[in-house]
Amino acid sequence: MKRILFFILLSIAFTGYAQKPIFVKSKISGVSVYRTSAELQSSVMFNIPAGNSEVVITNVSDEIEEKSIQINSNNPNVAILSVQFTDDYKSNHLLDKTNPKVKSISDSLTILENLIAKANIELETQAKTLELLDKNQTLLVGSNASSVAQLIQLTDYYKTKRSEISLSRTELQKTISKLTLKQNRLRNNLNENANKEENISEGVLVLKILSNAAANVKLDISYLAQNVLWQPFYEIKGNQISEPLNVLFKAKVRQNTGVDWKDVKLSLINGYATKNNNVPVLNPWFLDSYKKEKANNYQKNEYYKADSATTMDIEQVVVVGAGFRINENQLNTSFDVDVPYNILSNDEDHFINLKQTKIPATYKYVIIPKLSKDAFLIAKIKDFNQYNLIPGTANIIFENMYVGETNINPNQITDELDITLGNDKKISVVKQIVDDKSSAKTFSSYQEKTFTYDIIVRNNKKDAIDIELKDQIPLSQDNDVKVEMLQSNNAELDKEKGYLTWNLKIMPSETKKIRVSYKVRYPKDYSISNLN
Repeated sequence: MKRILFFILLSIAFTGYAQKPIFVKSKISGVSVYRTSAELQSSVMFNIPAGNSEVVITNVSDEIEEKSIQINSNNPNVAILSVQFTDDYKSNHLLDKTNPKVKSISDSLTILENLIAKANIELETQAKTLELLDKNQTLLVGSNASSVAQLIQLTDYYKTKRSEISLSRTELQKTISKLTLKQNRLRNNLNENANKEENISEGVLVLKILSNAAANVKLDISYLAQNVLWQPFYEIKGNQISEPLNVLFKAKVRQNTGVDWKDVKLSLINGYATKNNNVPVLNPWFLDSYKKEKANNYQKNEYYKADSATTMDIEQVVVVGAGFRINENQLNTSFDVDVPYNILSNDEDHFINLKQTKIPATYKYVIIPKLSKDAFLIAKIKDFNQYNLIPGTANIIFENMYVGETNINPNQITDELDITLGNDKKISVVKQIVDDKSSAKTFSSYQEKTFTYDIIVRNNKKDAIDIELKDQIPLSQDNDVKVEMLQSNNAELDKEKGYLTWNLKIMPSETKKIRVSYKVRYPKDYSISNLN
């Protein structure tokens, strides 16, 4: 029985000892920044006694995802029993008042509280005295004084006494203000000492740890935090079309995780940490088909005219993607930053230069007169995958002039990456209708329209230029509507899309003219709204 009682008392004593938490501040050493989140890596070192301990780790992000917390210990004899994040930690451990500095501050606070209390009592007493004087003055003035001399004497006494008390109250109020200010400073000082002892912050990790013996422990901590954003962008400079492009790859990073990143090693990852990593499931694909009803009178059917439908019975098959989902699961590209960075938790943009490289390119002008009268300079980059480019916006500076913004999109299946460098005003483009070669004729059962126009391009630059000129002719989906190419000046014709392409080389101060002519023939009772 004595032995059992001894162990119970020992257990109670040990429990009381273990209730005092160990406070330690984590230091963030590295951050892996995803596009909308970040993985924070930090470490802590502390000493623990044998048995159970509660360890409170501060300087932890308020935007933490608890399921992502990973903690590793360097001591095999230490077991982490539980980990919990909280932003409302309250410790039952009282401040150690045996500490000489803490005791001195506490004693000073007690003295100040007594002085402030006495001053407030004196202030209240003087207020009552003033109230009494004011009442007696009313009585004296309203009564029959025995003589004018007595009245003057009483009035002087009232003025002197009231002035004396008022001045005393003013000094007391100043004294109370000074004592209160000193009291607040001492309280803040006491809180600072408490924080130095406990390192309490808004977000903390509370660990329950079991150790076989007293030990020095080092923990490596990592977790995912939200409220982070990084965006890639480029600055592309070019001087002449005979030189490579100077490409500066940059990153814009902002974070509001609740903790500052000071002198941390950054790794920028082109991906999302919380994306769905499940393998997509392919379900059966069923066709949904229906039979289209025959139109009664195609001449009165506006739908027929607009969509060029035929009068035949048509069985139309409509494909529906039922139950088909795609979840991206691909390897990410990361960019490690060599220089440690400071990024404060203030949701402001921080700009980082990642790398600068010269990329060989071939240059060509692209002109599409139907859509624009400008000639756009295009840089074509072969084998662009070797440069580890990722999608992003780019500021274009050509011949030391800012020409605008474009988009870089290397996620494509073509062999070349095209980067638009802006339009060049030194190349003139005109599209002119040739009236005497254009006509509209109506016959007994059909009508026919002929369109003829010239595309004129002039090179006002000092160098020869390569131009890709693009145009188009209309396409028909109705057998009764015929489109015939009459003249194309040896254009490359895409019959499926109706595209016309010319690859031209134009010398300085040279003008070239391309003639295009086509004919559209259709029934007399047809109307085509978009023929121009």
